[in-house]
Amino acid sequence: MNTKYLVASHGRLASGIQSSINILTNQGEKIKVIDAYIDDSDYTEAVEAFIQSIEADEYGVVFTDLYGGSVNQRITSAVVSSGKQNQITIVTNANLAIVLTVMMMADAPTPENIQPLVSEAQIQIVETQMNEADDDDFFA
Repeated sequence: MNTKYLVASHGRLASGIQSSINILTNQGEKIKVIDAYIDDSDYTEAVEAFIQSIEADEYGVVFTDLYGGSVNQRITSAVVSSGKQNQITIVTNANLAIVLTVMMMADAPTPENIQPLVSEAQIQIVETQMNEADDDDFFA
């Protein structure tokens, strides 16, 4: 089953994720992007066009930058209004790791299949303080 991807964000985060995906996998063209609020244009038509492009035998995954933010709210409302909730999964607070991981997954991008990946793609703090015992193992 074919999957289509949309990354939507406040500002140019979406384009940045697309650029990074292209550098890492050469598959950036598989992602539609919406860089909202960089000018006075309304991105509603782009959201609706993406949703309408999802055929009966396809899935869609939408990544948004901020849970509860205006971009996320507009996309969620449009998906619900379209009646395609069973075909389109929305992943919010998205980062490069989750977009990359979902794009590379072999299974259908259902909420059940994506949820474990979300847990793995969480942000982390890199520990930089070491004690002497850890010094030899730092990059091991």
